[in-house]
Parts: sequence; C-alpha cells; structure tokens
Amino acid sequence: MSIQQRLRAPTDDRGIVAMPALAEAGKVLAANRLSLSATDLIFLGHSLADCRRQARSDIVQEASAYLQAGGEPVPQTNTDSLLLAGHQPELFHPGVWVKNFALNTLARRHGATPIDLIVDNDIAKATVLRLPTWKSGARLDRWPRLVQVPFDRRDGEVPYEDRLVHDEKLFAGLAEEVKPFLEGWNFEPFLGKFWAEVNRQAGRTPLLGERMAAARRTFERQWGCHNLEVPVSAMSRTEAFALFALDLLDRLPAFHSHYNDVVREYRRQHGIRSRHHPVPDLGRDGDWLEAPFWAWRQGQNRRQRLLVRPGSGIVHLRAGPESWPSLAGPEKSPRVRLERWKALQAAGYKIRPRALSNTLFARLFLADLFVHGIGGGKYDELTDEVLRRAYRIQPPGFLILSATLLLPFPRQPCSDADFRRMSHALRDLAWNPQRHLPEQPAAEALQLAREKNLLIEGSAGDGRQRYHRLREITARLRALLAKEEQALQQKVSLCRQQREANQILGRRDFAFCFYPEASLHEFCRQFLNPAS
Repeated sequence: MSIQQRLRAPTDDRGIVAMPALAEAGKVLAANRLSLSATDLIFLGHSLADCRRQARSDIVQEASAYLQAGGEPVPQTNTDSLLLAGHQPELFHPGVWVKNFALNTLARRHGATPIDLIVDNDIAKATVLRLPTWKSGARLDRWPRLVQVPFDRRDGEVPYEDRLVHDEKLFAGLAEEVKPFLEGWNFEPFLGKFWAEVNRQAGRTPLLGERMAAARRTFERQWGCHNLEVPVSAMSRTEAFALFALDLLDRLPAFHSHYNDVVREYRRQHGIRSRHHPVPDLGRDGDWLEAPFWAWRQGQNRRQRLLVRPGSGIVHLRAGPESWPSLAGPEKSPRVRLERWKALQAAGYKIRPRALSNTLFARLFLADLFVHGIGGGKYDELTDEVLRRAYRIQPPGFLILSATLLLPFPRQPCSDADFRRMSHALRDLAWNPQRHLPEQPAAEALQLAREKNLLIEGSAGDGRQRYHRLREITARLRALLAKEEQALQQKVSLCRQQREANQILGRRDFAFCFYPEASLHEFCRQFLNPAS
C-alpha cells in the first residue's frame, strides 16, 4: 500500500502521470490474462473462467443496447478481452477525460474492446460549475476570483441513475448565464458548443448525468475515440453480477472481517484519523452484517447500506432500517438463488456496488486491464489487499493515468519563490535593518549599526541592558529605513496578489468545457497516437 506516498497529480501544464508507462501496459495485460486464466476460484458452482466469459458477454450486450437506445452507433466489439475505465457522469477536468482516449488506443493495440463504466450509482453532488472571472458588477477587477454558476437546483443525495433535471430553464441557459463572467478571457471556451449538445440530449432523457455523458460521447466520436459505455446500474442487472454478489454474501462473515482489517491498516499506515476515509468500515448491528453494496427501492431516490443476516436456508436483507424480501440461502441450487435475485430486481429493489466492490467485480470478472485515475488507483490499493485476503489470489495489475491541462491565461510574473524571497527580505529588514542600509549610509545609521553589531557579539553591556538597547537601536534603524520598508511591503503585497491570481488561474480541476476546443482536442487526441 504505497501509491499514496509516491504518486501525485502533475502540476505542470500538459504534464502526464502514468504508472506503469503506457508502453508497458501490454506486459501488465499479458500477465493479468495469464494469472486470471489460471485461477481456480468458484462462484456458485461456476469457475472464474466461466464467470468471466458470462460477464464479458453480459456487459458487451448491455453496453451495445445502452448506446442503441440512445440512438448512438455501436463500435466493433469482441468479448474475448475487455479493457475498462470509469467515472461519474459529470463535468470532470481534462486529466480525467484523457483516460477514455488512452483506453481506446490500448484496446485497439492489444485486440480488446474498450468499455467505459458510467458510475451512475454515485450521488450527483455538484449542481454548479466553478470558473475564474475578472467581472465584478459593471466593471472588470484587476485580479481574478472564483465564482460558482448553478445549472440546476440541489436535490439531496440522489444517485445519478435517478437524478432528473429539476429546473429546465436554469439548465438550458447555463451557457448564457456564464457568458458575463467570461468578459476579460483571452479565448473562447468550449462551453457554448458543448452545452448546445447537452441541451439537444434534453429531448431524449430527463436524467442530468445522462445528458452530459451522451454529449461527451458525441465529441469523443468526432475526435476519433469510439468506446463502448455502460452505466453501473445496467451492469448490476446482469447475471454475472448476481453470481458475484450472491457469492460475496456467502463469504460475508469472513469478507467483512478482511475488509475492515484492510481499511484500518491503511489508515494506520497513512496516518488517517477519520473513520470515514478512505472508506468507512463495514458496520454491524447485532447479528446483521453490512455488505459492501448500496440498496434502495425504485422511487426512493436515497441510497441505504445493505445489511444481511444469514438464516436457516434463507438470507435476510435490510436496506438501512427497512426490511426487504429475503434471498435463498446457500443450501438452494444456484439457479433458484439467481431467480430469486432477479425477482427482487424486477420488483424494483436495487442493489448496487460501492466503490471497492465495484472495481472488485470489474477487475475480477470483466477486465483484462483496468485504467484508473490517481484517486481510483489509491482506492484500489485496498481492493488489491481484499483480493489477497478474501479471495486468496494475487490481484491483477492495473494502470494509473492522469494529466494536467491548464487554462491558457497569461500568468503574473511573481512566482512562489519570488514571494518567499521578498517575504524573507521584509522580515529581515524588520529585525535586522542594519543589513539593509544604503551603500553610503548617514553617520547616525552607521554608528547605530556598529553599536548593534557589538551588542550582538556580546562585547558591550550586560544582558538586560543589551536586550533593551538592541530593541531601541533596531527601532531607530527601521525608522531611518521607513521608505525602503514601505516600498518592500508594497512589492510583497503586489507579489502576494499576483501569486494568488496564478493559483486561481493555474488550478487543474476546472471542467473540460471551459477550455478552448482546439487545445482540448489536441490534448486528448495525443492519447490516440499509436506511439503513445
């Protein structure tokens, strides 16, 4: 568990972090294929090899149906090998978007099908876009500030798969609402063109995240990147996922213990005190054990933690405090258990994976290689350890990729190093003004400086008298250098403002739609280069 300590997002414009290097991905892929094919794990009477064949077939079918339902073309596919990545259907920064382009290249190079998982089981948290602006009322300020522009009303903790757009007028008018804040920008952002496509999707779907994801795919295809995509909600309805989930419920007592041990060790190793980071422990309520799944019913729109209690031939379920229909226990045949699971889902009961169980299923059942961002890679250190302890296998390797594209604003000249240097000089002038006298100081200043140096050396006056005399001399010297100190204070103040402006303009996490289309296009397409 060491990614946390050695991996950081790139800070330089167009910087890239890849671990291992993209050119090494083939070696990881080959090793994963070999180790996964040799694993003797059994899930409800099915070998892992059979489960993976079923899972690949299921997910390609679901992804194809998903794109067809949206009126989108379906790329050429095969079910022999899959490469996966995933993210929430939100307006992420360009360093996240490049994963989709790299995924496409790696899949083509290694004879696999690229699939992007839309993590629609996560909560739609943000309903605002943050951007820098110089606009203040009717005028432009000298210094930029951050503003937040809403694109919909807030709506509690609703998962993306259920999250509707509630204020269509506000949503449709985002680009116009943002336009006044763009005054003073030296380029035209992609927002207007992109949001026109988002609004075009409004005629097809009321779902907020789905509009954004579909619009993003439109431009990916135009730029030469055509992947399969599938929501986690659709993945969770497959038979392969049912096999995985039912098997995990059978393993739950031991899995629960391994999971919590791994999370607590991670916290100790990284000095994390919060019991909610990086993920909360799985809880217990008497003889009820928490499973690593979200649960809610159609129409409820609020996720609950799934609690499980094994019984005599049955598995009792709760979504938070609410009792659910039970499932058949391990004594029943796999077919009976699968049918019971399907009946539960058909009746509107939703069971979705949480962060770790999502990538656990994806890496174990679906992917020959998973491409993470930095955050996902750190999370999957936990998944690796859970695979070792709960499933007793060496985890398949994954790839981490992230990049930084900065908005192309001119930068202020003052750097962090300049600010530190000038701030140090200002402090030194206050405490050691004798070091800052002009080349030909006045006689009074020269005499005071000589006396202070003697006092510092300890060759004049007793301790208390020397201390008070030092303070007196320092104050008199500062008074003689008042103009110089004031000028330096002004320089430090200006440098501080310039530095703060650069920090705002140099953030890497602005939504991709605020970048110029040409530079965004070029930035993403570099990952489609076969030589990448």
